[in-house]
Parts: sequence; structure tokens; C-alpha cells
Amino acid sequence: QSTAGLGMSFSIKIPLTLAIVAALIVEAGGQRFAIPQISVLELVRASASSDHRIEHIDHTPVLRLRDRLLPLLHLGNMLELSDETVSGDADSFIVVAQVGNYSFGIVVDEVFDTEEIVVKPVAPLLRKLAVFSGNTILGDGSVVMILDPNGLAENVGAARVSQQNSAVDRRAPEAKSSSDMVSLLV
Repeated sequence: QSTAGLGMSFSIKIPLTLAIVAALIVEAGGQRFAIPQISVLELVRASASSDHRIEHIDHTPVLRLRDRLLPLLHLGNMLELSDETVSGDADSFIVVAQVGNYSFGIVVDEVFDTEEIVVKPVAPLLRKLAVFSGNTILGDGSVVMILDPNGLAENVGAARVSQQNSAVDRRAPEAKSSSDMVSLLV
């Protein structure tokens, strides 16, 4: 409302459908992303000289964390922002996330801080990408995509399934039948 000589007043209505959540801000490939805090179990700095180290099993990176092996995904590689390899020799920041009973590690370049963010819906153009659940605008005005831990977990599983399928394809044709295959849990 505006009144000549008296000034102007504004009324701002914020829709109740906006959600505010705590999120961990990370960086991968020079871009910042938000991971919902509810899915983050812990942060780990892995190096060759620490108890927490990255190992490779059948060319797949895993994190040895308190005598458990967690599958890893390099966020920059998955989003095609970088082409770094996950090495056990270099220091790495790993976000240990959990979706249901499934735990996995997300290798990031840098970890910033947790922030309370307002979740805005993802643009229609990006709705088909399962790795994003929305976006937000940080205090400095930058737009940050919010990662969906469920979509990330699917990518970790999909990578493992595609590696298994390529290994089966390299075998002899007669060994491909389901009666010849045996599933093992190691």
C-alpha cells in the first residue's frame, strides 16, 4: 500500500508448502550441492595413513570404515563435473549416507557447513533426474541443487549391477544361463 507523503508498506505472504530442512553443503567439480542432514550419518576423512582408507575390490572403490566396507560414488564423476578417480593414496572427504538400511559413501571435494535451507521444487526440465530433489538459494545468493539420497543410492546400486553384467558378458556364452550362475555374499 502506498499513501502520498506517508510512505509505503509491503505485505509478504510465504506459502506453507515450502519446507525448511537442515542440509550439509558440499562441493564437487567446482559446484556446491546440499545433502539433507537426515540422510547423513557421519563425515570421514580418508587417507592412506588413517584407519579409514579407500580400497578397491574388483576395480570398485570401497571405504573401509570400522571393519565394514561401504560402496563409494564420486559425486563429481557421477554428475559428469570431473573425471577424477577415487584413489586410496589421496586425502578424500567422504559423506557417509544412509537410505533405509543401505549405507554408502559419497566422495566430495570439499565440505562446508550445515545450513537451514528452504526447499524449492526442482524445475520441470530436471524432474526426470533422480539425483536431485529440489534446489535452494543460499544466503550469498547462489542457487544450489539439493541431492536426493535415494537417487544417489540407486546410482551406487546401478553401477554395481552394470559392472556385474559386463563381467557376465565377458564370460563364455554357455556360462550365461541362470542355472550356471551362483549368487554369493562376501
